Parts: sequence; structure tokens; C-alpha cells
Amino acid sequence: MQCYFDITNPDASYDWLHYILNIKKGNFISDYLDCNSDFDAFFRKHVDEIERIDIKKLELVVIHVTTNGDQCAEIKRNGLRDLKKVLKEKTELSTFLDNRGIQFDILNKLMYVNGKAYDINYDHYQDLDRITQKKEVLHKIGHKIYFDFQVNGFFFCQDINDYGTIHRAPEFLLTLSDFSKETARIDSEWEEQSQPYVIKFKARITDFEYFTFYGCVEDYLQDYQNNWIELKRWLLQKAVSSMFSDSASQIFAYMKRGRVIEPDRILECIPAEQWRKDVFKYYK
Repeated sequence: MQCYFDITNPDASYDWLHYILNIKKGNFISDYLDCNSDFDAFFRKHVDEIERIDIKKLELVVIHVTTNGDQCAEIKRNGLRDLKKVLKEKTELSTFLDNRGIQFDILNKLMYVNGKAYDINYDHYQDLDRITQKKEVLHKIGHKIYFDFQVNGFFFCQDINDYGTIHRAPEFLLTLSDFSKETARIDSEWEEQSQPYVIKFKARITDFEYFTFYGCVEDYLQDYQNNWIELKRWLLQKAVSSMFSDSASQIFAYMKRGRVIEPDRILECIPAEQWRKDVFKYYK
């Protein structure tokens, strides 16, 4: 039986805890209460089962919020890809932009608007106090493409509408809309022809940046030497909090740069409003 680390809702968290700790269904709450609802005591009680978790084989569920106008057909066909790949290839987003006179030369770090070339190498706009507003936006556009370009998501998000505008249009389009009259309202135009979805996918520990779980790289390296005991503690604590509907409102999952979430790793593509309804029932 495959059981993913899934804390997207309390029931999923319960199923994972039951599977990992081999606690009979229906006995988890009494088991936890026997430890005086103290997580450290609970952790010590089940440390043998916890230490047997094979981190290399563990698969974790992540949700990614996106918008598109093809009912996720492109995502199901090609997977989730970072902004550089999506702009470089013929995709729904690049076609949408091309139809409005906007193209990107990713290799040479250029953006074309109605045939005019603009430098989007954000390293050329470091002194933001001494550059024009237009150059500041070029810096932000380049930064989105070449620095902040990983496929990110959440282990848990109580309300996906509370995190920026990702449920309306890509953040990148919001930045692009500030560039000029030619690009104004580009985000609104995308929103008008798109629908929001939650993409649920699975990933391995090696797919995540270390700072998803650790405060610094030294902690990560030390835990590697200690059979990942602190990472296992992190996973158990998040799952227990989730099971009792006591999670932080957002738990981020930072994927490594350049990671592609292949189609066979995508578990579900769910309309955003349906996802919200399914989550809200736990927090009435």
C-alpha cells in the first residue's frame, strides 16, 4: 500500500499517521491523549516507528495553484514547468503573450513588445534607487524569470485565495502589466479567459530546497548525518497539527530550481472553488 505524506486536510493527515505509526484506526486520539497531548512525549513513544521512515522513498503531496483556459490539458500533457520553460516553448501562456505583441528571448535575456527589444537581465538594474520606473519593472520581470522561477506550492493552505493573486492570474502577468501602456491589463485579460485550479502532485525529499524544512544549510547537513531525525520530527509535527485542524494557515513547499513535475506525478487537477469547499468544511 502506498501512503503519501499528505497534510492538505485533516483526514489525509490522519491516514498518513495511522499508516506510518501503525496505530489502529479510531485509537489515534486516545493514544495522543495518553501522552497528555504533548507532542514530544508522543514522539518519544513512537520513536522506533518514526526512525523506520525511509526518507529516500517517502513521497510528499504538494498543491500548486494555477490558472488556465484549457481545463489543465497542457499541464496533464507536459506537467508543471518553470517560467523559463513555459515562455521559451509554444505554450498557452507564450501564445497568449505573442497574440498581444509580447515575446521573450530567454537565452539572450530580451523581451520584445511590439517589435521593440528590452533588456531583462535583472543584474543590469541593481541600483534601484537610481533607475527609472520602467527599468525597475524590467528588473522585476527579469527577476521573476531568471531568479524566482521554481515551481512552488504548499503542503497546506487553508484558503488559496488569501495568497496574492495566483488564483486569478500568474504573478508574472501582474508584474508585466505595470511595464507600459502596451502591457497594461494583461493580467486582467488572462483572468477573463481562464479558470483557477489546484494541481495536486507528489514529490520526493530531493525535489525540495533545504529551506523548506530547515533554517540553515548547516542544520540540513547535520540532520543528514543523524538519519533525518529532525526532518521526521518536522513531518510528524505538521501531520499531528493538521489532524487536529491546528495547522498554520500556509505551509510552503519550495521546489528546487529547474524541477519539472512530470505528468505521472500529478495526482489531481481540481477546480479551485471545489478545492476551497472541500477544505473549508474542516474549519467551520
